[in-house]
Parts: sequence; structure tokens; C-alpha cells
Amino acid sequence: MLNKKILSLVTLGLLASPLSLGTVKAEGTVKAEGNGYNLSKKMVEHQLKKPLQKGILDFHTFNQLRNEVKDSKAISVKNFNKIGIMSNGNNTSEDDDFISEVEPNDDFDSADNTSYEKPLIGQLYPLYDVDVHKVVVPSDGLLYVVGVTNSDNIDLAFSVTEKDFAVSNKLQYLGSDYDDEGNEYQAYQAKAGTYYIGVIDYDNDDVDNNTEDDLYAIGTYFEDNVAPSKPIVNKVDNNDTVVTGKAEANSTVTVKVGSTLLGTAKTASNGTYSVKIKTQKAGVTLSVTAKDSAGNTSAASTTKVVDVIAPSKPVVNKVDNNDKVVTGKAEAGSTVTVKKGSTTLGSAKANSSGNYSVTIAVQYAGTKLSVTAKDAAGNTSTATTVTVVDVIAPSKPKVNKVDDNDAKVTGKAEANSTVTVKVGSKALGSTKADSKGNFTVKIKAQKSGTTITVTAKDAAGNTSSATSVKVVRH
Repeated sequence: MLNKKILSLVTLGLLASPLSLGTVKAEGTVKAEGNGYNLSKKMVEHQLKKPLQKGILDFHTFNQLRNEVKDSKAISVKNFNKIGIMSNGNNTSEDDDFISEVEPNDDFDSADNTSYEKPLIGQLYPLYDVDVHKVVVPSDGLLYVVGVTNSDNIDLAFSVTEKDFAVSNKLQYLGSDYDDEGNEYQAYQAKAGTYYIGVIDYDNDDVDNNTEDDLYAIGTYFEDNVAPSKPIVNKVDNNDTVVTGKAEANSTVTVKVGSTLLGTAKTASNGTYSVKIKTQKAGVTLSVTAKDSAGNTSAASTTKVVDVIAPSKPVVNKVDNNDKVVTGKAEAGSTVTVKKGSTTLGSAKANSSGNYSVTIAVQYAGTKLSVTAKDAAGNTSTATTVTVVDVIAPSKPKVNKVDDNDAKVTGKAEANSTVTVKVGSKALGSTKADSKGNFTVKIKAQKSGTTITVTAKDAAGNTSSATSVKVVRH
């Protein structure tokens, strides 16, 4: 193995040029040649040292990778050839604890497949051999690669790249580290996709000492460290018993109010979810998060519960034909509107106790008013209908002359009012005025000098002041 000072320089730059795998031939294949290898080595040496930051390779991942390649040094070429290297073109076997490279594998199109469960065993033979292995990253996350060799003849150098050495934000090299057994660990932040691990023997230009017995192992491991995106949350109103929307497929969606859990549910394969909750009051803020199977939790999406419930019908106090205000009770903070037909007479806001007072023009008795309340969300109650009450007494009746021969009292009063003729407290008779106000009340003839009183009472029960007349001699 190379000393740690040199190996620590092995980074993405290893495969940053097609020349690191040799010269591209006319037929499109790539052949490992000395010039290409030498250029690759120079590129490695010019990389800046980038140690793996503390915490990226945690204890669990370290053990997973170490266990994956722990027996690789003991693998002999006999074991290696036994599983069909360079024979049938298939480098996988369910019956073995490892998979083997299949030559030719010195370009992207002929790259071997790797497995997250088994190490890949390979040779760097003959001189200037370059191996390329394919690794599939299932979702955005951390890609770890560990490399180890069973021979001092190999100074193992490896790196991960995108196909055709594309450079983008899909793959970020995070650094490398080593353990006391000489295993090198590299970490990459990668977006979902297919990547390639290039492997060379770093000391090929110093000594040509590799044999078929000199093997290396590459192990890979993936860790989902990317939290899901914030869930999309559909509108939630104060009638709803579910919260719906979209989040990462197969994630667990949680709905809370503050620290109080309202409910959880798993998203479908297309990301839709439906979380059962108790109905919430309008204005309550819900927070919705999604947690993936790796335990990464998204940032919270927040939504306010929308008010879709209309206020109750307002309570309206009696309105009479003297009133210039309409009063009563409605939903606190709602806007109360008074109308006559389609004509708005006035509106006002109910106070925190729900009391309201709407200024209007005085209305005729019998006029029908409709009163509604609209809340801040724009929900309008059904209307309360009231009829303007008549509290204004009729004018005093006009009474024609009455003599001691008359058996009737005539005159004019409020139209349709009931006219009553009395002597003292004794009623002599009554009748209803016609639509023009004319009335004729039948009475017994009264003595000259008798004072009679005449009043008019309207349909609302309001009685006029009395008109007094003296019976005269005929």
C-alpha cells in the first residue's frame, strides 16, 4: 500500500480525464496504456488533501464497510478463479460471499456491477490495468466506498466519477480516511443515479510486480441522509377530519398542533397521504412533517385551519318606526348588515361580546328588515327577518258637530283605525275608519251639554289622544 500521506490525496480527480483510462480508440473502446496511467497518477498527486470530516463515517457505517471486506485479504486466487473470472461474463453468484470482476471492464460501458451486500474482488494485472465498476445510488444520500488489497504489490488507488467524467452537482467528494488494517474509506454525497468506481495500482510506474495472486476488494454502502422535501398540504378547514396532500413516497407524515400530535399516516407509492385528525378550530396552525424510512425528517409545512362555518343567525332586538338603530347579538367580530330587500340600510361590527348597533334611517311600520352576520373569513349567516313595529299613535280624530238628536258620531281618523266614542269611561260605540279615514260611529242620542270623547286605535294597538266635543241642542 502507499503511505497514508500519498493515499490521502486519492480523490475524485483520479478519473477526471478520459486519459486516466488510456487513449480512446476509433471504435470507441478504451485501452489502459502507460501514458494514460501516468497522467492519472499525476492527477492524483496534484489533488489537495481532504480528510474525511468527523461524524460522516459513523460507527455503524464503519462496521458495515469493515465487515463487508474483512475476509477479502484471505481470498486466494484459487477461490477467485473458482467463481468464473473472465469466463462467463457474469460476476455475481448468490452462493458466494463476494462477487468478482469480469474483464474487459476498463471503460464505462463494460463496467462491472457492484453490490451493497458483497465486496467485489479484482486484479490489477497485467501492467497498467484499469478496472471500472458500476454502483447504483437508489436515492439522494451518502455513498461510501472501502478499498483493501491482500498484497503489498498493489498500491490501491480508487475514486468515484460520473459517466464520461461529467462534472455536476450530482456527486460531491467528502474525503477519505484509513483504519489500522490499511482499509481506505471514501465518502460521497450523491444524488440518485449510476456512478463508476475507477481502480488502479498506483505504483505501476515504479515496479512491475503484480501477479495473478495479487487481489483487491471494493466494498460499497449507501446511507440515506437526505431529508424529504417539505410536504405539500391541501387546504384544511374547521369542518375537516383529515389532512391530505403529497410527500415523499412511503414516508410517514405527522400532523401536529404545537407539540401535540394529532395523527400520522404513511404516504402511498405516489406520495399522496391522508391523516385522520379531530376537527380543529379556525385559525389553528398545523405543522406537517414527513419522515423517510431512514429516519430523516423534513422541515415542517405549516397551514392555518380555514374558517368555512358561517356564523349563527343574528339575534335582533325589536325595531319600531321610531328607531334609528338596529341592535342585537351576533358572532363576535362579525360584520352585521341590515337590508330592506336588496337595499343596504347600514352595517357595523359586533364587539368582542357579540353586541352590535347598526345605524339606519327610520323605517315605516310593517317594513321587513333582514339582518345577516359575516365573519372575517367571509362566511355569511342566514338572515334573521324582523318587521318594523308600529309604536306611533294615530293623530287625534277630527269629529263633526254632534247635537242631542244625533244617533251617530262622524268625522275623520287614521285610515283603518278603530274609532271609539265614550262618555266618561262608558263606551257608546266604535267602528273602523275606512281606507280614507272616514268613520261613522252609531250611538244613542245624548243630552245637550254632554261631553263625549273620541279616540282612534291603530292595528298595532296605539291609541290616539282623545278629541272632546259637547253635544249641542238641535
